[in-house]
Amino acid sequence: MSTTVTQLLERNKATSASHDPIPTFGELKAARAPLPKTLVVTCLDPRCIPEEFFKLKVGEVLVHRNAGGNIRHALRDVLLLDEIFKLDELAIVHHNDCGTLAFTEETMHADVKARLDKARWPEVDNIVFGANTNMEESVKTDVEWVHANPLIREELKQGCQGFMFDLVSGKVEKVTQ
Repeated sequence: MSTTVTQLLERNKATSASHDPIPTFGELKAARAPLPKTLVVTCLDPRCIPEEFFKLKVGEVLVHRNAGGNIRHALRDVLLLDEIFKLDELAIVHHNDCGTLAFTEETMHADVKARLDKARWPEVDNIVFGANTNMEESVKTDVEWVHANPLIREELKQGCQGFMFDLVSGKVEKVTQ
């Protein structure tokens, strides 16, 4: 059985009782605390949790998650976060057994259209769902896309690297330079 929102709220009641306040951006700035300079873009798969496989501390790095860890779908947020934090590094992390391997663009378009009025189909045709056939190649393609993207600062392009997280071993291996 899947965890419900009600169950999550019950858990929060317990955890909030012993919660240590997290500093606001204003408090961090006043304390001259270092701001995160690394952004990890990875998959939203509940088995792929960078906070665990990198043993992250609160505020240490920024994490953006979406289906497949697709950098194109994260572009808006990458640009926004780079403007705020002046990022030094961008780590793109994909993983084996990703759900984006289980469909094609064509099947997703057909499945979504099947439940909609035909008048909505052009909207669906414009959606790129991010289907993959090889996750390691997907990482390489994403890093190449970052390097070719004129909207991304050159300094951040230089700090962009691609990785694969193995669900079985727990290891993160570098795929690109």
